[in-house]
Amino acid sequence: MGNLIKWKSIDAEATYNQARIYRSTSENGAYTFIAYQSITDQSYYDADGTTGSWYKIDFYNSSTNQASSLSDAIRGGTYRSYCLPEDVRNITNLSTNDITDTQLYNLIEYCGNQLNHDINVYIEEEELNYINNTKTNEIDGTNTTFYTLNYPIGDNNGDMSVTIADINVYKYESDGTKTEVTVSSITPNEGKFILEAAPTSDLTKITVTYKYSSLSVSDPHPLIKMACALLAAAWAYTKINVGKSPRWRMGSTQIWRDMDSFKIYYDKYLKILTQINNRSLVNKKDSENIM
Repeated sequence: MGNLIKWKSIDAEATYNQARIYRSTSENGAYTFIAYQSITDQSYYDADGTTGSWYKIDFYNSSTNQASSLSDAIRGGTYRSYCLPEDVRNITNLSTNDITDTQLYNLIEYCGNQLNHDINVYIEEEELNYINNTKTNEIDGTNTTFYTLNYPIGDNNGDMSVTIADINVYKYESDGTKTEVTVSSITPNEGKFILEAAPTSDLTKITVTYKYSSLSVSDPHPLIKMACALLAAAWAYTKINVGKSPRWRMGSTQIWRDMDSFKIYYDKYLKILTQINNRSLVNKKDSENIM
């Protein structure tokens, strides 16, 4: 899915106007120039980057050819998101002349957090009890596999992925002492998690704190992907249009700017959001019937 490289804003007195990005296949290997980027963007998206990519950047003045020293090496990592720039472009008329991939990725990141807020349900300290013959949640000193009552487990920390960092499990001793226990793995779409050590049978209870959504975000469901793309499209048109004249004249020709784009795409987002959240009501009724 590529790598997103970010840098801090430079001193206001500096005269650089571009960032130059270099990539290597190893930390100490040869770095090859791959792109210029406006320094004010403070980020660059490398669509060809992998987790094995390394990067360095320097700042450059295109008028004087003055350049800063190269940065320290930066390790690449797969950028997590619910959709990609091409998903946004596929449903809009936006070209790279209108908005760059890097700008779209920054918007997609914001939109992912808004989408999380709109679809996630927060569950605080749900007590682990028997659910069914498969999901026994037995606390017997040997069992380490447990299940949340609701699933799929959602993104709780805003990084557009679901990992052990997104749930917190606590054990309670008979004297009321509360201690967090270590989770070693998680299967989000099953609500399944495995503890590093089996809880002893003399505990008062075990609880889990997490968020869940009606559709998978760990491997984004098509409706999640579509919602993210529509929301990003709405904000992309806002970025392009806000503060601009809705029309201008060139001789006898008048050109109109479509100022309704945000509302059109945001309304579509809300319709998809309703479909997503209605799935939650269906799933809840199904689980109640099972219980």
